[in-house]
Amino acid sequence: MKKLTILLAALALVALAACGGKAPEAAGYDPETTAKALLDSGAFTQALSQLDADMVPAYLGLEDEPTAAVVYTSLEGGYEELAILTMADEEAAAAAKTAVEAHVTAQTETETEVQYKPEDLPKLKDAVVRQAGNTVVLVVAADYDAVSAVLDGGSAE
Repeated sequence: MKKLTILLAALALVALAACGGKAPEAAGYDPETTAKALLDSGAFTQALSQLDADMVPAYLGLEDEPTAAVVYTSLEGGYEELAILTMADEEAAAAAKTAVEAHVTAQTETETEVQYKPEDLPKLKDAVVRQAGNTVVLVVAADYDAVSAVLDGGSAE
């Protein structure tokens, strides 16, 4: 009986070790769900068009290819846009966040110099760039209260 108890205890320890072997994935934003919620929120005043997935890295200046991405840009030559990127890991997401911030800075500097759409300059200056786990979110919109309601209101996975 003692051998059976020891054997069962050993099997239980092995089972527990197997279950705890993987670290849980960091929570992030689901690209499709979050994009839909943001598009439906009324945050955007310009018509947006979805960018082809193969154009995303070059458009945002990413070094690594996202594992999933949803990107919308303005059809009216404005700066409103939406991007939700899922990267391979948190390190790649941090690099993507830096690239996205540089993308916004470049657009802000261009608009400051050119004044092509000066009404978009405040939108660019208030752009939301966030990293959550292995995801990165970029939002350049007219209504940042609506953006906050979506991003802070439980749209994270």
